[in-house]
Amino acid sequence: MRQAWLIYRKELLGMARSYQLLWVPVVLMLLVVMQPVTSYYLPEILAASGSMPEELIAGLPIPGSAEVMAGVLGQYSTIGVLILVIAGMQVVAGERYGGTAALVLVRPVSSASFISAKWAGQMTLMLLSFTASYAASWYYTVLLLGPVSWRQGLIAGGLYILWLTFAVSLTVLLSTLMRGSAAAVISLLLMGALSLGYSLAPAWFSWSPGRLLVEGTAAFGASPLKPAISPSIVTALLSLVCIICAVWSLRRQSIPDLRGD
Repeated sequence: MRQAWLIYRKELLGMARSYQLLWVPVVLMLLVVMQPVTSYYLPEILAASGSMPEELIAGLPIPGSAEVMAGVLGQYSTIGVLILVIAGMQVVAGERYGGTAALVLVRPVSSASFISAKWAGQMTLMLLSFTASYAASWYYTVLLLGPVSWRQGLIAGGLYILWLTFAVSLTVLLSTLMRGSAAAVISLLLMGALSLGYSLAPAWFSWSPGRLLVEGTAAFGASPLKPAISPSIVTALLSLVCIICAVWSLRRQSIPDLRGD
């Protein structure tokens, strides 16, 4: 546990020095805050462009707060996942191919401590970025468009945090198995396939983590919420399996692990 804590602190220090703890939350915040701001000022933007008649602009409806927050969540499922995957694609691969992992694991540090600390660092980055950006978008939505239900907002946010947790865990696993660029591409393809699979065949993929995206967005709808217990459990188990497989893979590679046997 002490070794994992030390590596976790080193990971946070590295992210602070590379400004990941700054630019990832800021980029996500700017991305999602533009949703309520653009929705509110869209008639003025179109009027200033002069490309649309005034009668059409006057009749242009301003979306409600629930609709805008659903659009905010859509940003996390696409560009948000892309940013987090890019930020974490070198988390293990960079140290494996750079030789740092061998220097760390030659000491009495287990592969489990190494991987869990790397995963915890990426989770800290994800939770910090999501919480800050989601709170900012919620604030501007309430300020410009009206109140947002606390129950709906928290449920939707919780489902998306679970989805992003799986994205982080999958990236850590693939970063252990291959180089960073390949890990990023395959992570994005697998996440996209899960989302697309549920959209095309919801009856067959009702257990899929991709269902969390639909249920999270639907939380802001007028219809009663459907329980998302099975996809939540499957997503949590898949995240755990990814971490276990990453530990096993690191032990199987030609890197000494004095406490992994």
